[in-house]
Amino acid sequence: MLDALIYLRLTSAKNWVLARVRRLRQPKYLIGAVVGFGYFYFFFFRGLGPPATPRNLNPQALQALEAAQAQVPANWLPAMTALGALGLLAILTLMWLVPAQRAALGFTEAEIAFLFPAPIKRTALVHFRLLSAQLRSLVGALVMTLFTHRATILGGNAFTHAVGWWLVFSSLSLHFSGAQFTLTQWAEKGAVLWRRRLVIGAAIAGVAGVTLYRISSGPLASAPAVEAGLRPLAELAIALADTAPLAWLLTPIQLVVTPFLALDATAFLKAIGPAIAMVGLHYLWVVRRAVAFEDAAVDYAQQRAARIAARHAGRSPGAAWAKGRNGPFRLPGTGRPEIAFLWKNLLSTWPYFTGRVWLGAAALTVAGCIWLDRQTIIPELATGAAVPLVIFAAYVLIVGPQFARQDIRSDLGHADILKTYPLAGWQIVLGELLTPAVLLTGIMWLLLLAIAILLRPEAGAEGAHTLAAHTTGAIVLALLTPALALLQLLVPNAAALVFPSWFHATRTRGGGPEVMGQRMIFFFAQLLTMVAALLPAGAVAAATVLALHWLIGLAPALAIAGLTGLAVLVGEVWCGVWWLGGRFEKLDLSAELRS
Repeated sequence: MLDALIYLRLTSAKNWVLARVRRLRQPKYLIGAVVGFGYFYFFFFRGLGPPATPRNLNPQALQALEAAQAQVPANWLPAMTALGALGLLAILTLMWLVPAQRAALGFTEAEIAFLFPAPIKRTALVHFRLLSAQLRSLVGALVMTLFTHRATILGGNAFTHAVGWWLVFSSLSLHFSGAQFTLTQWAEKGAVLWRRRLVIGAAIAGVAGVTLYRISSGPLASAPAVEAGLRPLAELAIALADTAPLAWLLTPIQLVVTPFLALDATAFLKAIGPAIAMVGLHYLWVVRRAVAFEDAAVDYAQQRAARIAARHAGRSPGAAWAKGRNGPFRLPGTGRPEIAFLWKNLLSTWPYFTGRVWLGAAALTVAGCIWLDRQTIIPELATGAAVPLVIFAAYVLIVGPQFARQDIRSDLGHADILKTYPLAGWQIVLGELLTPAVLLTGIMWLLLLAIAILLRPEAGAEGAHTLAAHTTGAIVLALLTPALALLQLLVPNAAALVFPSWFHATRTRGGGPEVMGQRMIFFFAQLLTMVAALLPAGAVAAATVLALHWLIGLAPALAIAGLTGLAVLVGEVWCGVWWLGGRFEKLDLSAELRS
């Protein structure tokens, strides 16, 4: 029977490949495949050889490499192991806090129809589902290996990195399943959701609090101050991993991370045994917990089928099986029609996107940033923490529109209904753009709030580092954020309206290199458009600052420059919305998607 299940899985994989090869006959998929495979070749496969050695580098590159190595702490290996374990612990904590639905193994409707009535033991079906998930973990590990196999600081080679990534992904997948089944059993015994989250959250907070207290009163706090950089951060990570009670939670996680960071074959062979043992224990845990899963599996399959049908119909997949909930805000009977689109599209987002959650997140952000700014364990830790936040903010602004899709892209299949509304095309387009713009703006404001607190200038600073200039700059960026978000959203929505057949293809989930290539084409077009649109606003703002800061001071000049730049951006957004409105009015979806 196991042979038949393996044959079923291999045949499904073969058919998946053949289906994607056949659709390369269509130019829209063929062009995307060329772009996708070209990207993989130039950025990954072309550099599969040994990494460049210092002898092969030019003097400038060699000097930069030596300067970077000087900042790397000598004990970087235990520090990276501790940092990796801390990151995985944060993910595992969310696995125990967030799930609110009943656990289920991911069987499809076809597998339920053919396998459940078959003379197969339920334990065999559990093994089949878990082993199928391991194949996905293996594919993810191979993809991540392309990004890390040339990082010489990590040690090892492509093989050890692939095995290390597989161990990490496999452990996370199995732990998530085990946590879901455990929480489901607790719920069946009467454990209330909010009480469970309160107990788990309090336990984690208590462990973290006791550990930080012991570190703050230990030898690390009394050590002489060192320069800001990676070395003090490494010392803190090692101290967290070696201090109880947090060390008790991190020890088993470090066993899983160690093979990936093995420097040579000997270290890898020593670490692989305990790591595999941890994965095996997780596997046995899930098998023992996954009992009486038939009803939950059927519910999961129905939800999956509803999400696929919603995606094919052009609707938001999350709304296909969403429970009824209250509206995001009170919608009046009269008012601007664009607000009605905002209200409607917010219902298709996660229930966590509410004003109360945003205010709570802002309060936690302020409290956490103030603690980082005032702590004395590591000098300049607040400044170091602001750097990844700046990078993440840029990532949200550039890549966020690809994920926040509660706009024309989700409602494109209902364009014939939207065209019957007694509204101008620009009103429909603007209303559709509001929801993702609000979501991206909220996230960006939280990041800007954290960055502004962490990079707060010291008292007595002069010039551009004064508190007034710093505060004015932060407020100006906050005012520019909604316009920047709308500007970024214009390109993917224009792609949906100008090339609906191409965009319909990019909505395929997990479509392969050809679909990835199509998405990359639209993404590069979005970057070019953003640069072209920001040049006029940036030029006007820079000219304003240069002309006025000598006369009225830097802070007022920044405020006026921000307003002038905002006016330019608003004008560009309005022109884009007006043009897309005209395109929407002329759209004939039945003719565009006929192929």
